[in-house]
Amino acid sequence: MKSTLTFAVAIPIGSWHPFLPEAFASLAAQPFSLSIALLDASADPRVAQAADASGLTFAYRRHGPDQGQSDAIREGWSNTEGEVLFWLNADDRLTKNALEIVAKTFDENPSLHAVYGLSEFINEEGQTTGDHDQVAPITDMIFRSNIISQPSCFVKRHAINSVGGVNPSLHYVMDWDLWVRLYAAGMHFHFIPETLSIVYMGSSTKTDKIQTRRLKEVFNLVRQNSNNFDAFKSTLALTLHTLSFRAGRK
Repeated sequence: MKSTLTFAVAIPIGSWHPFLPEAFASLAAQPFSLSIALLDASADPRVAQAADASGLTFAYRRHGPDQGQSDAIREGWSNTEGEVLFWLNADDRLTKNALEIVAKTFDENPSLHAVYGLSEFINEEGQTTGDHDQVAPITDMIFRSNIISQPSCFVKRHAINSVGGVNPSLHYVMDWDLWVRLYAAGMHFHFIPETLSIVYMGSSTKTDKIQTRRLKEVFNLVRQNSNNFDAFKSTLALTLHTLSFRAGRK
């Protein structure tokens, strides 16, 4: 019996990426009711052209400035309908059977609030470079390390609304902060050991950069939910992991 679960996705675009058509195509390939919001602040006509060529029907589409990625995600979700929410960036894409796996898991476990899986990394040429090696089953470790891959995480709308949604003041850890608040509120997470998304990881991504603001956001998030020592360790671990990942691409 086919699932009747419905999904809504926000696609915040800060700049054009050549993988954007692949992101659209991955949504078009999903055999589910999907409410799509495109939030384009790039001022690049190629985004609109790719959207027009995608064959997708957008529940909401905005081309123009916004207050940042987090605010755009909130805008997108508030202008869509769907029981389960997620977001994709311009350089992310779902695997072909991602929503089928997620829907089956939710249907078999109605008490779940969030389902997440693995992500595969690709380079500029679209070649696989490895897996997201930080992803793990949910535990209190979430207070000290982001063990959930954002493009592979799907959360019920009522759960997200109950904790206030994405924090619009955050630029780097808005996903991690959301998982922490959901987990702390007693929401039920379930990890699926299957690849649900493909993610570009390269020099143009936010997570490839060691920005002062990023380090501050990580430190503050961990400190608020653990202690200063754990906050220092988590910030240092992030820095070393980013440097190691960069070195591995050379």
